[in-house]
Amino acid sequence: MTIKNCFYLIKSKKNIFLLLSILSIALFFRTIGFNWDQNQHLHPDERFLTMVLTTIKIPTSLSQYLNPQTSTLNPYNNNFSFFVYGAFPLNLVKIAGEFLNKITYDQIHFVGRGLTILADVLIVLLIYLISQKIFNQKIALLSSFFYSICVLPIQLSHFYTVDPFLNLFIVLSFYFLVIIKDKKNIFKKVFLLSLSFGIALSCKISAIYFLPVIFIYFLFIFYKNPKLLIFYGLIFVLFTSLIFRFNQPQAFSSGNLINWNLNPQFISNLKELQSYNQMSYYPPGIQWLKTIPLIFPLKNIILWGAGLPLGIIFILSIFYSIIKNFKSKIKNYELLIIIFWILLLFFYQGIQHVTTMRYFLPIYPFLCISSAFFIHQTKLLNLKLVKIFFFIILLIYPICFISIYLKDHTRVTASKWIYQNIPIGSTLATEYWDDSLPLFLKNKSIYDYQYQSLAIADSDSQEKISIIKDQLIKSDYIIISSNRFYLPIPRNSNIYPLTAKYYQSLFDGSLGFKQVAEFTSYPVFNDTSAEEAFTVYDHPKVLIFQKTSAFSLNSF
Repeated sequence: MTIKNCFYLIKSKKNIFLLLSILSIALFFRTIGFNWDQNQHLHPDERFLTMVLTTIKIPTSLSQYLNPQTSTLNPYNNNFSFFVYGAFPLNLVKIAGEFLNKITYDQIHFVGRGLTILADVLIVLLIYLISQKIFNQKIALLSSFFYSICVLPIQLSHFYTVDPFLNLFIVLSFYFLVIIKDKKNIFKKVFLLSLSFGIALSCKISAIYFLPVIFIYFLFIFYKNPKLLIFYGLIFVLFTSLIFRFNQPQAFSSGNLINWNLNPQFISNLKELQSYNQMSYYPPGIQWLKTIPLIFPLKNIILWGAGLPLGIIFILSIFYSIIKNFKSKIKNYELLIIIFWILLLFFYQGIQHVTTMRYFLPIYPFLCISSAFFIHQTKLLNLKLVKIFFFIILLIYPICFISIYLKDHTRVTASKWIYQNIPIGSTLATEYWDDSLPLFLKNKSIYDYQYQSLAIADSDSQEKISIIKDQLIKSDYIIISSNRFYLPIPRNSNIYPLTAKYYQSLFDGSLGFKQVAEFTSYPVFNDTSAEEAFTVYDHPKVLIFQKTSAFSLNSF
């Protein structure tokens, strides 16, 4: 063996070691706090999917599965008339749960969380493979490392939801696009692309936004041969449609493969879901009132989804990549397509009313790739001391974030306090739509207390306030289990003038309820200003107020 071959062997082993280390880091961040909510089912989407999973059954035949009217896997046939999630993550977890004999309500969501973690760790590997194909080993390792420490993917990996599965198959689709370029075994690769993208659509229908990227990449690959472009384009459409139909049969009106009419119930569900984007006063939508399009999601990506300084690197990398390609005579078309996808999804989602952070998850892998290219090209890591300092700074944020998973959930802690400190028989005022406290705990029962559910999110009216006042007269304590309403409603006092006054009187003490307990689980830094969904599921701020002799309804 020559010295040169020895060098390449050592270098290859080093890269394999580094990649395995990065995958281990990704796995560590995503598995710590696996039972983060102490089996209380505190993520509403996960809770709903778990309810569906415990109801649906695996069909006895393929024909039964493909027939939406008879399939026992179809949520519509199991008393769930509204179901807009993709069927693939649901069916995958159901099959895995049956195989592992973990099928009960308190078991199967753990199967879902495990598969979610696996999906997101696979994305780290795919980012490495994509970057290696487009650039080089150093950029490949750096980009996969960036994704492994990104906080939003870390957080979403702790929940069994469909978004990480969607993200996996979008990234996998891009990988197949990249390897089609060498023009060997093109038919096989187009089929694999169709398989991946068809499953992506079966994870979440919003995968359709990725279609322009596929179309542009096809133009990039086959622009010299329009016949091949048309042929492989048709092959892609055909196979993708078949894969989607197989994985989401309830989207169609019958099991007859000749009949491609869509299921009216499926279409109705999608239209209803889309209508929520226009319903500003629908409870989850209140948080986005008066937010600035594009700026609000950008702030959440930089400060919370990626965190500083990685968020700043994300933004700089986009400008750098565009300028670099504009000035260079040799264009990196793959990088330009990556930037196109980032900007396409960001601008489309960023101008909608609903700009929740998870809708932007599919651009995070690509932001990591562009950021690695930027760092490598600017040679910021050439000095060893700079390199060490750089990686230490980057690791601070994710390490701080996972601290929330190293202690009891705030709602669990608050529930323990309630059982220990609030007399049995007391009446607790809770906020409708948010999770009510206390939770069921071992040897404790929520039925030890009386409850008044305050319709805080309803449109303001004298009737609403009159009802709330009557409820407060009957209540001994007010339990607020998150900032879902007390932050956005006062900001929108022109829309909720009466409810804003209620919150003002509650917090300034003039209502006569005294704050007696507060439970927080900040990841070292205060993230109260983050988008609601970033905090309310796994580390909400819980407030408890006790009625005093100074109670008065004259303040609002």
